[in-house]
Amino acid sequence: VRKSGRNHEWTHLFNADVISMPDKWEYPWYAAWDLAFHCVPLALVDAEFAKEQLALMVREWYMHPNGQIPAYEWAFGDVNPPVHAWAAWHVHQLDGGTDRAFLVRIFTKLMFNFSWWLNRKDADGNNVFEGGFLGLDNISVYDRSQPLPAGFSLKQADATGWMAMFALNMTIMCLELAAEQSDYEDVAIQCYMQFLAIANTIAGHSGASNISLWDDQDGFFKDLL
Repeated sequence: VRKSGRNHEWTHLFNADVISMPDKWEYPWYAAWDLAFHCVPLALVDAEFAKEQLALMVREWYMHPNGQIPAYEWAFGDVNPPVHAWAAWHVHQLDGGTDRAFLVRIFTKLMFNFSWWLNRKDADGNNVFEGGFLGLDNISVYDRSQPLPAGFSLKQADATGWMAMFALNMTIMCLELAAEQSDYEDVAIQCYMQFLAIANTIAGHSGASNISLWDDQDGFFKDLL
C-alpha cells in the first residue's frame, strides 16, 4: 500500500459507476461539486437519475470514512464548496417533494460530511473555516490547498460562507423530515444554531473569539491570514 503521493489516503475508493459529465472536453474527469450543480437542471429531465448521482458521491465506496466527499480524480482530498445538501434539497423539490426515503438517505450521509467540516476545517473551533478550491480557484494568489508555513492559519470568507449555507440547507431538510418524525427537531435546532454561531463569529459578535472577517472600509467580508 502506498504511504505517500496523491490520493494515497483514499484506499477505500472504488469508482466504477456511470457519472454524468456534461463537459465533454473534461470527460471522464468529474468534480463532486460540479456534479451537484449539474443535478439540479438534470432533475427536470430525469429526477431519479439526478437523485442517484447525488447519492453516489456519499456512498461508502466514494465518501471517505472520515466524512469527506471526494473532490475530483486529480486530488480526492482537495476541498470543494459543500453544495451537496443544497443540490439534494432542490432536486427533492423538483421531483415533487414526496420522496422521503431519498431525503432521509441523503441527509443521513451528509451529516457525516457536515461533521467533517466542523471537525477538520475549523482548526481553532471558532466557527471560521478554511479549505481549498472554494470558488474562483483558478485566479487565487496561491494554492490554498497547500499547507501554510508554521504558525500561520487561514480563515476564509468564502469557506465560512459556504459552511453557513450548508448549515441552513441541513436545517431546511431536517425541518421537512421533522414534519412527520419529531425526532428530527433537535437536529434541526442544532444545525440552525451552527449557522447562527458562524454568522455571529464572522461579524465579530461572538464572545468566544475576537475574529471578524468584516472589512469596514470596503464593506466586504475578506480572508484573514
